[in-house]
Amino acid sequence: MERSVWQRVPVREVPPEERRYDFREVNLGYTYEDAIVEASRCIFCRRPFCVEACPFHQDVVGYLERIKEGDFVGAMQVILRDNPLPAVCGRVCPHPCETVCPRGRKGDPIAIAWLKRAAADYAPDVQFPEPAPPTGFRVAIVGAGPAGLTAAWYLRLQGHSVTVYDAMDEPGGMLHFGIPTFRLPREAWHQDLERLKALDIEWRMGVKLGEHVTLEELQQQYDAVLIAIGALKQRWMNIPGEDLEGVWHVIDFVKAVNLGNAPDLKGKKVAVIGGGFSAIDAVRMAIRLGADAFILYRRDRAQMPAAQEEVKHAEEEGVTIHFLVNPTRFIGENGRLVAIEVQRQQLGEPDESGRPRPVPIPGSEFIMPADVVVEAISQEVDLSVLPEPLRGRRVIAVNSENLQTSIPGVFAAGDAVTGPWDVPNAIASGRKAAQAIHAWLMERKRVTV
Repeated sequence: MERSVWQRVPVREVPPEERRYDFREVNLGYTYEDAIVEASRCIFCRRPFCVEACPFHQDVVGYLERIKEGDFVGAMQVILRDNPLPAVCGRVCPHPCETVCPRGRKGDPIAIAWLKRAAADYAPDVQFPEPAPPTGFRVAIVGAGPAGLTAAWYLRLQGHSVTVYDAMDEPGGMLHFGIPTFRLPREAWHQDLERLKALDIEWRMGVKLGEHVTLEELQQQYDAVLIAIGALKQRWMNIPGEDLEGVWHVIDFVKAVNLGNAPDLKGKKVAVIGGGFSAIDAVRMAIRLGADAFILYRRDRAQMPAAQEEVKHAEEEGVTIHFLVNPTRFIGENGRLVAIEVQRQQLGEPDESGRPRPVPIPGSEFIMPADVVVEAISQEVDLSVLPEPLRGRRVIAVNSENLQTSIPGVFAAGDAVTGPWDVPNAIASGRKAAQAIHAWLMERKRVTV
């Protein structure tokens, strides 16, 4: 039976009954032939809403046209003009482009993210053109997450000498330790990383700002500095019992699992608090570690920030999601967590996020047994490593037009400026910062000549 043009070509997946026992990638991507069929569903709008919806305005039409013709190398060349992380984005991007696709009005939107991944899968060795001639300027980038790496990519291509610093031993930030391998396998991330390493960027890993090097020292050594340290400081609920053994923050939990230091969860009851991507990642990790894992979320399904595809995957793997509940205290015995007191919620008026505010229902508290809890409600920027002029309200203070701080030649980008967000917005911020730094350096050169 011939598939309707309104129906998306399904992607291959590992069955839930198999994948819940290991960390292999769930989404297996398109075959070469299926990618061409899916790209052929695109009507190539005169006004490409998908491009407008993308935070960094990826030329979606350009790469879909080439995939339609079977030219995956050409597709990658188009993608790399806007995005140095196609293998990553093809897997973890929340694809806002697809929500505005005209095909989605009557059927399924074009699988734009999966097709980006297909280009990376079938043309992995495509390189970008050589960098421009050396400008003589040196730029330090603090933070090797998606924002910092994107800035490094563009600044290096413009001929600047770039040095990337990061507190971790390997580049990637959250791409390296903050996303589970069943969503982003290491070989996919390394595919993008190798392309960056081919640009002769200098890497200084294991160097933490404020501990091993100061901003003032970087200013003395470089012509410009970009701070892209992310939002990696734990933000807690601040309820009784958070000091009990068995209470984790999601950053620490996911990092421990990804770096091979996973706790023993076999047979244990694990509660994950939150409804975003990190909460879904953590609960699916716990399932794979042998836990009886569940989610506690204070709103309902429609308000969950996580992609519905990820929520569906979690439920397929045996995760139970308890909606409209919120912990009020953690209960322990001999210093170890044994239960959670939970209070039912009802939805009220919208809050600053535009979502209905959860309102506690008095007298509705009840107890849920739990051996481990993972708080995945939020995280924030560690401003303590920065001088006072850069400290805004929970983020680094910058000029929104050019991402420059109040200190000349010092810029900031990514989650450090926006608070916790997603990979495409980090890429967009890193690219904007690179453009601003390049313009600032060129103006400085013009003035001094």
